[in-house]
Amino acid sequence: MKHSPPHILLVNPWITDFAAYNLWSRPLGLLEIGGILRDVGFQVSLIDCVDAENFSVTVPFSPRLTRYGTGKLRRTPIEKPGILASVPRRYCRYGISFDDFSSRLAALPPPDLILITSIMTYWYPGVREAIMILRRIFTKTPIWLGGNYATLLPQHALAVCKPDRVITGPFTRETLQDIVKTLGRPNPPAGSEFTGLPFWEGYKAHHFICVKSSHGCPFHCQYCASNLLHPFFKERAIGEVAREVSQGTRLFGVRDVAFYDDALLVNAKTRFIPLMRGLLRAGLSLRFHTPNGIHIRLLTAEIAELMKISGFYTLRLSLEATQPAWQERFGSKTSLKEFDRALSVLFRAGFTTDAIRVYLLVGLPGQTMRDVLQSVREVLKRGVKPSLAEYSPIPGTAFWEEACRVSPYPLREEPLTHNNTLLPCGGQEITKATLDGIKHLIASEQLSDPPENGASEPVFPFQEEANQNHP
Repeated sequence: MKHSPPHILLVNPWITDFAAYNLWSRPLGLLEIGGILRDVGFQVSLIDCVDAENFSVTVPFSPRLTRYGTGKLRRTPIEKPGILASVPRRYCRYGISFDDFSSRLAALPPPDLILITSIMTYWYPGVREAIMILRRIFTKTPIWLGGNYATLLPQHALAVCKPDRVITGPFTRETLQDIVKTLGRPNPPAGSEFTGLPFWEGYKAHHFICVKSSHGCPFHCQYCASNLLHPFFKERAIGEVAREVSQGTRLFGVRDVAFYDDALLVNAKTRFIPLMRGLLRAGLSLRFHTPNGIHIRLLTAEIAELMKISGFYTLRLSLEATQPAWQERFGSKTSLKEFDRALSVLFRAGFTTDAIRVYLLVGLPGQTMRDVLQSVREVLKRGVKPSLAEYSPIPGTAFWEEACRVSPYPLREEPLTHNNTLLPCGGQEITKATLDGIKHLIASEQLSDPPENGASEPVFPFQEEANQNHP
């Protein structure tokens, strides 16, 4: 008698935040796990609670998309948690409704195991709510929680969200063996067109795919959790990545590909360069994007030219700060001289300022408004677009203890206070009002988009100084 293979349900829970945007956003780690489980023979299902386009039931959602497949998420205003009550912003749940989630679950065969992922530590309310609903519907099914929040705060996740098991770190062969021991070993299926790919077939509508040519990062930036989430830097085989890009874009009819690498250009001669040359030889007409940022020092003329002819449309450069003291704290990964050289090779390769944005960190422990303004001005002088990235304290990183000392918020006790909207380490200088002022200053140069998230016209005490220092 032939038995059905064990059924595993993958869940990406809601985002709960003051702002969220679909910037080529997919739970790629969860989808990679789903692909592994499918390929060894498990029956796999997916519910992405953030994706209202694919997973709404009662009210269809058709997002207004940019030409590259990004767009707004459906949001539902909800009551702010008490500790966030003073923030003058609307707090929302992003994605499908609770009823839609329950309806999706009711339509599935009962799962034998539920794997739920997590991302930002301050998004844990969505994780908790998803697990509560799952418990109510599938009373006997074990629920395992993994992902970033689970890895960084496993005890909090276990106590507050109450999964049956918390998985820390990356998905490993041992984790797969534990699943096999729990559910039994299924019969491997015959190869299919999806074999070897992430579980992209869990979605019906596709506007882009995401890919990683490596996991982790060889650098140890003090503000970053990459080394905590992936203790070892691992590069994937070029042929495997090329197949994932070419087959994924063909199967799902998309042109846009977002690289999720933390270190895309590390060892470029043996990874990035042969990968992109191989994709060029395949004759693919694709558009590539780098939302995670690329290392400026590693950007050469050869790479810039290859990026241009390959079809890179969105380049994000990780400058972070322009002051040597801050750059030293970030591991001396770059300098203004190297930034100028990188811009020069990009412009010579044919990139325009429209394609380039430069990440600058804002709200770091000990950072001053003068530091931020100086960095913004240095980027504006070069005719490119600053993109301000508000600092979020991350447990276990080198900046964590300092963040806890300077922040007025209970960072250790309440992950909600890690939310970058609070500017939890900005002090009296870097506040919402002064940050709005910098965003308006950037917009006034006509080099960047208008301030996002409803930033109001502020009284900006540094405006006079900023104007005096303008080149």
